Amino acid sequence: MKRTIGTILTSMGIIFILFACIAFMSDKAVLGFTLTKWETLVPFVVGALFLFVGVGMLNKVAD
Repeated sequence: MKRTIGTILTSMGIIFILFACIAFMSDKAVLGFTLTKWETLVPFVVGALFLFVGVGMLNKVAD
């Protein structure tokens, strides 16, 4: 169960970080969202949090 949740959180973290990077680099709307440079910080922080928690859960699971 922990492995599945860790994998989901890690995947979501990667997706959020990629979205934030693309939105930061783009001047147009990304996936229907128009974000300023400062507003892209929120999905980046949430993605980083999901990524670190997911990787931490995967590291604690014994095979």
